[in-house]
Amino acid sequence: MLSVRELVTAYGKIEALRGVSLEVTQGSITCLLGPNGAGKTTLMMTIAGILKPRSGSIRFSENEIAALPAHAIVARGIALVPENRLVFPSMTVLENLHAGAYQRKNGFDDDIERAFTRFPRLKERAAQLAGTLSGGEQQMLAVARALMSRPKLLLMDEPSLGLAPLVVEEIFTIIAELHRDGVTIFLVEQNAHMALKVAHRFYLMEQGRVTFSGDPGSLAEDEVIRRAYLGSSKS
Repeated sequence: MLSVRELVTAYGKIEALRGVSLEVTQGSITCLLGPNGAGKTTLMMTIAGILKPRSGSIRFSENEIAALPAHAIVARGIALVPENRLVFPSMTVLENLHAGAYQRKNGFDDDIERAFTRFPRLKERAAQLAGTLSGGEQQMLAVARALMSRPKLLLMDEPSLGLAPLVVEEIFTIIAELHRDGVTIFLVEQNAHMALKVAHRFYLMEQGRVTFSGDPGSLAEDEVIRRAYLGSSKS
């Protein structure tokens, strides 16, 4: 579904992505691991069209999208749940959901009801300002807002960041449910233990490059990755 080839994205003279290549298969959950500053968020923002690559290719459903603006990429079927949620704090929950459907002229009432069915707490707070929600509720709103565009591919950047363990469990339950509903997911996540429960393929990024790719079994067998991300080593 998504193919990234030799992608280079820079901030001025500093290259944050240095020849990144990876693939996301339709119907899968693919997880990207890596330390802070590795370039993970830059990759997500480049795929979403918020940042423009210096070189390389991004193909989605066989079509090149690297040169497209962000709104055109959303229209193609890619939505981003950004790091730190980034809901619109001075808008209500309902207004945030409407913002997620900004490219659709009408006919999204069913999607709002679907969002409220999936996230009952958002229905209870539909008229509440998003900035007054808890961190977990804001994350749910960010996911629901992204789903309003009916994406084929959902990009999720650190969905568990800063959340309590019980809320993290709830977020990963939602990720599994979305996958069962047919949404392909590309996930950036530091919580490797939780990611191992849902992801089908893993990539590791370090210093702007992909340094590992494999299935959950090969991830768990890699001694360096086990020590860095799973907090254990084989005895």
